[in-house]
Amino acid sequence: MKKNNSLRICLAQTNPKVGDLNKNIENHIEVIGRANKKGANLVIFPELSLTGYFLKDSVYDMGINIYTDESEVLSGIYKISKDMDISVIAGFVEKDQDFNFYNSSCCISKGRLINVHRKVYLPTYGMFEELRYFKPGNTFGVFDLDGVKVSVLTCEDAWHLSSSYIAVNKGAHIIIINSASPARGITAGLNKFNSMNMWEELLSVIAFYYKSYVIYVNRVGFEDGIGFSGGSCVFNPLGETETRLDYLEEGEISAEINLDLLNNERFKTPLIRDENLNLTMKEIENILNKKL
Repeated sequence: MKKNNSLRICLAQTNPKVGDLNKNIENHIEVIGRANKKGANLVIFPELSLTGYFLKDSVYDMGINIYTDESEVLSGIYKISKDMDISVIAGFVEKDQDFNFYNSSCCISKGRLINVHRKVYLPTYGMFEELRYFKPGNTFGVFDLDGVKVSVLTCEDAWHLSSSYIAVNKGAHIIIINSASPARGITAGLNKFNSMNMWEELLSVIAFYYKSYVIYVNRVGFEDGIGFSGGSCVFNPLGETETRLDYLEEGEISAEINLDLLNNERFKTPLIRDENLNLTMKEIENILNKKL
């Protein structure tokens, strides 16, 4: 996957059709084909990209146990991933053997399932009601994508900075944040939604202080009168925006992940190397004990 110590990715800012798994799979396959022609090694789709977001009771119908024959519905994605020697991260509703449902993201690489992330922090406030339908995940994993250590966080996960802290201390070089974030708030003189302004500030902080690439992929379109803002982007370990898609518009963009830059930044500012995990663990234990 790595070429000249770099990784070429495609950010796929899609508009899923809510509740139409087959239509969304077709769209994914088309996008993967276009990304392959542009030399991408990895294609990243938004949160719940295969199902749409505001599913409500349709969660039951959309659930897939990806470790059983039910995964056959995704055979087209497995096939194109294998045929094109490409990796794909997509969002779906996962069902386990005990019939719990999760807001999950899978990574299919070269035709094989190599990772599933179950969203840990499920927002249930304002317009959000995920905890009503989904069970929370319980870990922030790091997996190897041909020598590059990757961690996936899903939307609300990223707003808890402990999530990124765990990921980088587990060895992540790249933090991928897939999202279904609505467009909210307008301020005079600000040429973006307030919600996107907050996202971009957060992404910059994570990238700069954890000396990691942060890739944010958000969806667009409308569901139940709610508009999703897009604005998918890449922040480098300097905390700088390297590339960004337009707000509100469906589209794809390619970006080059420069692992030499990441290596250099971590050498110059070794914050992760010098992190005192034992102290952190002790202080967290103290906090928990005081709550008992």
